[in-house]
Amino acid sequence: MHRQARNKAGLASDAQAGFVRSLDARILHHLSHLSPAPARLVEAARDAMGSGKRLRPYLLHLVAGDDADGCAVLDMAVALEMVHTASLIVDDLPSMDNATLRRGRPTTHARFGEATAILTAIGLLNQAISIANGLPGLADGQRGALVAILSGVMGWQGLVAGQELDLNGFSDADQTDGALDRITRINALKTGALLCAAVEAGAILGGRADEERSLLRRFGEDLGQAFQIADDLADMLSDSAATGKDCRQDIGKETYLAVFGADEALRRCRALLAAADDALLGAGLDPGPFRHMIDAIFQPMLDRVPQARPASAAR
Repeated sequence: MHRQARNKAGLASDAQAGFVRSLDARILHHLSHLSPAPARLVEAARDAMGSGKRLRPYLLHLVAGDDADGCAVLDMAVALEMVHTASLIVDDLPSMDNATLRRGRPTTHARFGEATAILTAIGLLNQAISIANGLPGLADGQRGALVAILSGVMGWQGLVAGQELDLNGFSDADQTDGALDRITRINALKTGALLCAAVEAGAILGGRADEERSLLRRFGEDLGQAFQIADDLADMLSDSAATGKDCRQDIGKETYLAVFGADEALRRCRALLAAADDALLGAGLDPGPFRHMIDAIFQPMLDRVPQARPASAAR
């Protein structure tokens, strides 16, 4: 790698690591102020939120930019990570995916019991709304828009809908145009919704223009589709030691990998990453930090796919 490129990658890594440290400290701050909530419930929340890629919060931070209010960005990032963590707790439940491993550790229900896991997820969702509703230094309209983003991503056109379709499939009343449409819709609801929420929240906090926000949403949508395909590939071609979570969870499900095969899934993932990069460039944001983040997230998921190239090679 060229020295200048190495220097830029190092700066990007340092910036991301610094943000993650600040985010983790802020997460602990919010969780430490839940008393008099039951100690076991707080412990479960701390355990569930104690690790993770922090992709969505960092994406929010990058889109918001350096001119945005740092305190508001950090708190909104915490709220978004709470929603994400709550969704993982629910996904892992015995009545859902029945997973035992998440982020390299026992799932919340495996460690604390199913009832406490459910209550923890509900508590995190409520806390996320409370944080967003109390963000400092914002106009009421901005604050309301951010609350609406969180409530929307949780609900009937977001995670709830995606999980229902993922578990139970489409009914006759759900109009679809074939396998690709069904897969794209589930991926958009389960994975893309949170990434788009991160982008949209960052755009509001950063005061982005409407044209920028439209392109950034396209970036989030394409990134979400690519992420789910990469995750499906990792699920089938890796093991739990590498992914930090239960593998082979999607056997029998209608995924892009299952329908079109590994080669086409990898090609599609690369094409979506290239399209996301084009949208990012169109929005006028510095692509460097985004590209570094995307490579760091995607390559570990793709490196076990035969002949996989770095995510940046798709550009």
